[in-house]
Amino acid sequence: MRKYVFLGDSLIYGYGVSPRDNWVYKLKNTLNLNLYNKGINGSTTTDMLIRFEEDVLSLNPTDVFIMGGTNDLLSNRSVQSIINNIELMIKDLLKENINVIIGFPPNIIPNLANKLFMKCDTYDYCQDSLPLLKEALLNLCNKYSLNYVDFYSATINASEHEELYVDGIHLSPKGQDLLVKTAEIKLN
Repeated sequence: MRKYVFLGDSLIYGYGVSPRDNWVYKLKNTLNLNLYNKGINGSTTTDMLIRFEEDVLSLNPTDVFIMGGTNDLLSNRSVQSIINNIELMIKDLLKENINVIIGFPPNIIPNLANKLFMKCDTYDYCQDSLPLLKEALLNLCNKYSLNYVDFYSATINASEHEELYVDGIHLSPKGQDLLVKTAEIKLN
């Protein structure tokens, strides 16, 4: 039986919605997956590297879904630093013959996040960098022949669909459903 680990930040954890509305939980039930949610609110890709052995490798998964970078960008880190961290994890997983799936983080809505989440000077930098991160992650997936789930493209017109968000960054139950629909095509 396949064993999945979903590694990431609040977008994996399900910040802002009840556990039963979280896309990872819904995906687990919809596809009947043996799945561990290792999303931690506020986690950067550096944090993911630090907890990688304990949260991922120690579970002996067959498949690992990695999605991160939003908090890195909100911390004013470069797209290249995110790619470097994710590539280290990919290399470790491939050495163990573990299937890797990469998630491209969803778009954000800076003005909504400033109103509903918290004031932050880096929302615009994050929003401007997310398409660059998507392209860099796509190149990484092509380099290692990895599958990916493109949440960025699914939310590209985020500002026209504020109802998908709780606070401009985290997704509402309706947004969580969009993530499930986007992911289950690739994971089914």
